[in-house]
Amino acid sequence: MYFLRPLLLLGALFATAAWAEGPGPGSVTLRPVKLTAAEALGPVFKRRSAVHENGADGPTVDVSLLKSRDGRFEAGVYSAGPSDTAIESYEEDEFMYFLEGGVTLTSADGTVLEVKAGEGAAIPRGWKGRWTTRGYKKYYVTYSGGH
Repeated sequence: MYFLRPLLLLGALFATAAWAEGPGPGSVTLRPVKLTAAEALGPVFKRRSAVHENGADGPTVDVSLLKSRDGRFEAGVYSAGPSDTAIESYEEDEFMYFLEGGVTLTSADGTVLEVKAGEGAAIPRGWKGRWTTRGYKKYYVTYSGGH
Protein backbone atom coordinates (compact mmCIF):
# COMPACT_ATOMS: atom_id res chain seq x y z
CA MET A 1 0.00 0.00 0.00
CA TYR A 2 2.96 2.35 0.64
CA PHE A 3 3.73 2.41 -3.09
CA LEU A 4 0.13 3.15 -4.08
CA ARG A 5 -0.31 6.26 -1.93
CA PRO A 6 2.22 8.42 -3.87
CA LEU A 7 0.73 7.29 -7.19
CA LEU A 8 -2.80 8.13 -5.99
CA LEU A 9 -1.52 11.48 -4.74
CA LEU A 10 0.07 12.17 -8.12
CA GLY A 11 -3.22 11.38 -9.86
CA ALA A 12 -5.17 13.60 -7.48
CA LEU A 13 -2.76 16.49 -8.02
CA PHE A 14 -2.96 16.20 -11.80
CA ALA A 15 -6.75 16.17 -11.52
CA THR A 16 -6.91 19.26 -9.29
CA ALA A 17 -4.41 22.05 -9.86
CA ALA A 18 -0.93 22.50 -11.24
CA TRP A 19 1.40 25.41 -11.92
CA ALA A 20 1.60 26.69 -15.44
CA GLU A 21 3.32 29.67 -16.94
CA GLY A 22 0.93 32.57 -17.21
CA PRO A 23 0.73 35.16 -19.98
CA GLY A 24 3.40 37.49 -18.56
CA PRO A 25 6.88 37.12 -17.10
CA GLY A 26 6.79 35.76 -13.58
CA SER A 27 3.04 35.24 -13.56
CA VAL A 28 1.54 31.94 -12.48
CA THR A 29 -1.82 30.41 -13.30
CA LEU A 30 -3.41 27.52 -11.43
CA ARG A 31 -4.95 24.98 -13.78
CA PRO A 32 -5.24 21.21 -14.19
CA VAL A 33 -2.59 19.37 -16.18
CA LYS A 34 -3.24 16.28 -18.29
CA LEU A 35 -0.67 13.98 -19.87
CA THR A 36 -1.87 11.10 -22.03
CA ALA A 37 -0.05 7.76 -22.15
CA ALA A 38 0.95 8.43 -25.77
CA GLU A 39 2.40 11.87 -24.88
CA ALA A 40 4.36 10.43 -21.94
CA LEU A 41 6.14 7.98 -24.23
CA GLY A 42 7.65 10.63 -26.47
CA PRO A 43 6.03 13.94 -27.51
CA VAL A 44 6.13 15.48 -24.01
CA PHE A 45 9.94 15.41 -24.14
CA LYS A 46 9.86 17.86 -27.08
CA ARG A 47 7.98 20.59 -25.16
CA ARG A 48 9.63 23.99 -24.75
CA SER A 49 9.65 23.41 -20.99
CA ALA A 50 11.71 20.19 -21.33
CA VAL A 51 15.16 20.46 -19.75
CA HIS A 52 17.82 18.56 -21.75
CA GLU A 53 21.16 17.67 -20.16
CA ASN A 54 24.09 15.40 -20.96
CA GLY A 55 26.26 14.76 -17.93
CA ALA A 56 27.68 12.02 -15.74
CA ASP A 57 24.25 10.36 -15.60
CA GLY A 58 24.01 10.19 -19.41
CA PRO A 59 21.61 12.11 -21.65
CA THR A 60 18.44 13.15 -19.80
CA VAL A 61 15.23 15.08 -20.42
CA ASP A 62 13.12 16.35 -17.50
CA VAL A 63 9.60 17.72 -17.92
CA SER A 64 8.19 19.11 -14.68
CA LEU A 65 4.40 18.99 -14.62
CA LEU A 66 3.84 20.31 -11.12
CA LYS A 67 6.00 21.99 -8.50
CA SER A 68 4.91 23.21 -5.09
CA ARG A 69 5.29 26.89 -4.25
CA ASP A 70 8.15 26.10 -1.86
CA GLY A 71 9.88 23.92 -4.49
CA ARG A 72 10.05 20.86 -2.23
CA PHE A 73 7.42 18.74 -4.00
CA GLU A 74 7.65 18.01 -7.72
CA ALA A 75 6.02 15.66 -10.21
CA GLY A 76 6.79 15.07 -13.86
CA VAL A 77 8.20 12.76 -16.49
CA TYR A 78 11.84 11.94 -17.07
CA SER A 79 13.80 10.23 -19.81
CA ALA A 80 17.37 9.01 -19.40
CA GLY A 81 19.93 7.16 -21.47
CA PRO A 82 22.40 4.53 -20.28
CA SER A 83 24.28 5.16 -17.05
CA ASP A 84 26.00 3.41 -14.16
CA THR A 85 26.24 5.79 -11.23
CA ALA A 86 27.36 5.44 -7.61
CA ILE A 87 24.99 7.30 -5.26
CA GLU A 88 26.54 8.51 -1.99
CA SER A 89 23.26 9.88 -0.61
CA TYR A 90 20.00 10.16 -2.58
CA GLU A 91 18.96 13.81 -2.37
CA GLU A 92 15.17 13.41 -2.03
CA ASP A 93 12.34 10.98 -1.38
CA GLU A 94 11.11 9.71 -4.75
CA PHE A 95 8.36 7.52 -6.09
CA MET A 96 8.77 6.52 -9.73
CA TYR A 97 6.73 4.48 -12.21
CA PHE A 98 8.57 3.21 -15.29
CA LEU A 99 6.93 3.57 -18.70
CA GLU A 100 9.84 2.14 -20.71
CA GLY A 101 13.14 0.51 -19.84
CA GLY A 102 14.07 0.13 -16.20
CA VAL A 103 16.78 0.38 -13.59
CA THR A 104 18.84 -1.86 -11.32
CA LEU A 105 19.25 -0.40 -7.83
CA THR A 106 22.04 -2.02 -5.83
CA SER A 107 21.97 -0.86 -2.21
CA ALA A 108 25.17 -0.37 -0.21
CA ASP A 109 24.38 -3.60 1.69
CA GLY A 110 24.36 -5.55 -1.61
CA THR A 111 20.57 -5.86 -1.96
CA VAL A 112 19.58 -5.68 -5.63
CA LEU A 113 16.22 -4.34 -6.82
CA GLU A 114 15.29 -4.67 -10.51
CA VAL A 115 12.53 -2.31 -11.66
CA LYS A 116 11.17 -2.49 -15.22
CA ALA A 117 8.44 -0.92 -17.36
CA GLY A 118 5.03 -1.24 -15.73
CA GLU A 119 6.51 -1.28 -12.21
CA GLY A 120 6.99 1.37 -9.55
CA ALA A 121 9.60 1.87 -6.85
CA ALA A 122 10.27 4.24 -3.99
CA ILE A 123 13.71 5.45 -2.92
CA PRO A 124 14.13 7.17 0.45
CA ARG A 125 16.24 10.27 0.86
CA GLY A 126 19.73 9.25 2.02
CA TRP A 127 19.76 5.92 0.13
CA LYS A 128 23.27 4.76 -0.80
CA GLY A 129 24.08 2.43 -3.64
CA ARG A 130 24.44 2.10 -7.41
CA TRP A 131 21.94 3.12 -10.12
CA THR A 132 22.44 1.16 -13.36
CA THR A 133 20.29 1.47 -16.48
CA ARG A 134 20.28 0.98 -20.24
CA GLY A 135 17.79 3.87 -20.38
CA TYR A 136 14.20 4.54 -19.33
CA LYS A 137 11.16 6.81 -19.28
CA LYS A 138 9.32 7.32 -16.01
CA TYR A 139 6.75 9.33 -14.11
CA TYR A 140 8.23 10.70 -10.89
CA VAL A 141 7.07 12.33 -7.68
CA THR A 142 9.76 13.80 -5.41
CA TYR A 143 9.83 15.49 -2.03
CA SER A 144 12.97 17.27 -0.84
CA GLY A 145 11.73 18.62 2.49
CA GLY A 146 13.59 18.26 5.76
CA HIS A 147 13.41 15.17 7.91
